[in-house]
Amino acid sequence: MKRHHRPLYLFTALACTAVLQLSGCSWFFMPGPVIITDAVPTETAPSREEPSGAEIPSSAEEPSGTETEAPSSSAESTGETGSEETSESPAGSAQETGTVSEDPSETAASSAEEPSSEEPSSGMPADESTPAESMPETSADAAEESSEAPETFSIDYFRTPEILRSVASDAVLADAYNLISACLAFRTTAKVSCAQEDVGRVIYVADTLCPLLKAFTDISEDSFADGALRWNFYVDKVEFVIRRAEFEAKVAEYFEAVSAAGPDLSETERALLLYHEYTAPASYNYEIISGAFNTRTEAEKHRIHSAYAGIVDHTGVCHDLAGGMTFLFIQGGFNAGRVSVYNKDEHSWTLIELDGRYTFCDATWDVGGSFSFFGNSAEERKVKAGGSYPLKDMNIFDFNAPSHFDIVNPGFADVQNFSRRIGNGTLLSLSVDTLVTPHCLTFTAPSGLRIIIESP
Repeated sequence: MKRHHRPLYLFTALACTAVLQLSGCSWFFMPGPVIITDAVPTETAPSREEPSGAEIPSSAEEPSGTETEAPSSSAESTGETGSEETSESPAGSAQETGTVSEDPSETAASSAEEPSSEEPSSGMPADESTPAESMPETSADAAEESSEAPETFSIDYFRTPEILRSVASDAVLADAYNLISACLAFRTTAKVSCAQEDVGRVIYVADTLCPLLKAFTDISEDSFADGALRWNFYVDKVEFVIRRAEFEAKVAEYFEAVSAAGPDLSETERALLLYHEYTAPASYNYEIISGAFNTRTEAEKHRIHSAYAGIVDHTGVCHDLAGGMTFLFIQGGFNAGRVSVYNKDEHSWTLIELDGRYTFCDATWDVGGSFSFFGNSAEERKVKAGGSYPLKDMNIFDFNAPSHFDIVNPGFADVQNFSRRIGNGTLLSLSVDTLVTPHCLTFTAPSGLRIIIESP
């Protein structure tokens, strides 16, 4: 028996050696996610250019609802609030070998829920919850690649995560659904059963679930009277239909990369991919915090300064970028909500549940495709990561997030430090090796340095 199997052992060993040599990577076999870095060119990573007029004094005043500090795209952006970020980055150069990080996906709990059948049907008519124009056609090539009918992505403007349900009562949700239905049908009024003090919450929920509302109407709490909300559209019905179709097509594009990676990705891997798809082409809109924005028409102001612009135009300030990221996470089935701080240092970011753990991610400070601020705990957010904010001010509307959720860093310190170590924190590309089980997420820096995260 030994004589029969010895050639097989030899053949297997030679084959494995050849594969490893061809891969050109240094592999470290350790328990948990493994970070691998390749040989690195000696040149310095190029810095990402700032938008024109990018230098904004920290004391600059913003219009109501926007943050007072903007992410610098120079190398100094690794220490936004002082020296905390720089001092925490590894002292070694980018040529260091990889390190082992904590497993961010120990559990596989599904974290987001769609509206239950108990929700008021009056707010979710069949012709609005799954509009025909929101369902992009599947290409013939994609259909031929699978023996099963491929799933077509379709926006559900009534998908409500548990985090948002924590903020709103059933009555508020029912009014928000009515408001969304009216907007999608291009109507200009919606009945509201809630008390006047809850009207702001109704609008907040509706805006979170349907960014079209505030992008194209003048709705506000002042729009409420006699048990109804009334508003005006800034566009006619034809343009609204066109804008809506544009928005839904763009949202579908963000999910193409996630779908292409295959169905076996973990929840955390899907979130990383979607986050990168959104932040990579994004930039901070400095016009909104400048005097030039005041010369815009009201219609332009509403569209430019909205989550709609964050998704379609890839630009905005913190409220817009966080709103767009939160909307995409919700549409992807994640339990997510937008967190905002309204004090002298206004800012917004996203709370998301990943594999049973709540964590913060900040699309504004990761514009360009970085992961420097993906996976921060509440305590980290309090002292670093794009600003220092009191825990008591980190709210989802008026619902304090740190008081109700255990917001942790699920083990992304190595990925965050890798992003900050390469100069401006920008990762130009991301790929998923679907030929390897488990999947490997590969991030490539401007200098050519790569980091590979193997998720078990």
